[in-house]
Amino acid sequence: MLIDLNKLFSITETLRMQTIGDPVWLPQKNVFEYANQSVQVVAVLKAIRAAQGVKSMHILCENGLLIDMGAIYRCVADCSSEIYFLLEHYPQSSEDVDRFVKAFFETTIDNYSNVQTNYVPVRKIHNAETRILTSLENGAKNRNETAKKVYKAFSGYIHANYSHIMQNCSGTPPDINFNLAGVPSIQERTKHMQLVDEAYSSVLCSIGFASHKFGLTDLYREIVHLL
Repeated sequence: MLIDLNKLFSITETLRMQTIGDPVWLPQKNVFEYANQSVQVVAVLKAIRAAQGVKSMHILCENGLLIDMGAIYRCVADCSSEIYFLLEHYPQSSEDVDRFVKAFFETTIDNYSNVQTNYVPVRKIHNAETRILTSLENGAKNRNETAKKVYKAFSGYIHANYSHIMQNCSGTPPDINFNLAGVPSIQERTKHMQLVDEAYSSVLCSIGFASHKFGLTDLYREIVHLL
């Protein structure tokens, strides 16, 4: 699929403007915030973060910063999964969705170290995504296992695990290099760019799902055409 980042950003901003609009400026905090603490706001902000993450992945991959690209990929994948989870039964809610929304809005700039609400287990988020993307009669279990493996594998980039750090090492003794300025191999960069393509597609799909749930027919059709 041909990546069109400007189109992705335009679609994401259209989703935002047609659902939650602009945040308000709070001079006492010196930040923008949304007064309406709804599931719509959370889902759209997750879409915004995911779309920006695809751009970050593209830049990092072009420059051979593959470990950092992997960390951003995990973030993008998480955001897409959470959109499915949040909107699975929209406009109906659930105890888990309400808890997720509550915890999300507790992470304000002035309250970040004092979050009281427990986070929703990742398995529940992945289960919701699986139910939506794959029918139970067509290998939902396999898809769920894949989601778990991807989550664990890319967690290693975030937590700087041994094997993930060692991926940057190349050369022949005595000329060993950890490529701190970026992996120079064009072949490796090209191979990893496939993850950028996958992230781009997954974000479009999750935004398309949100558009459908929010009744934005024209936007939904535009996304389907791109896919």
